Amino acid sequence: MYIDVIVLVVLILLVFIFFRNFSSVVYAVFIIDLLLRGLTYIKWNIGLPDLKNVIDRYIPESVPAIIGKYLNGLPYKIVMWVYIAFLFVFIGYLIRTFIKKRR
Repeated sequence: MYIDVIVLVVLILLVFIFFRNFSSVVYAVFIIDLLLRGLTYIKWNIGLPDLKNVIDRYIPESVPAIIGKYLNGLPYKIVMWVYIAFLFVFIGYLIRTFIKKRR
């Protein structure tokens, strides 16, 4: 029922507990999101119906899909704006890392 939200929150809390760093939480959210989106791509482009059914049944499409499944209205908009803010922070971290590696 709520297993996808519980797993997502537990993963984020574990990252926060072990790393105690805001940037680690941001990276974890988008690593999870990229993994889910990659599995969704595999689901839509693979010719194996059994694998497609397993991915479709047990794995959500993305972090915004998890949020949209359980929230609507104003709480959904607030959480999605927080997600978008995290996205821009993540992009900032990527740009900073790219510039540092270039030197």
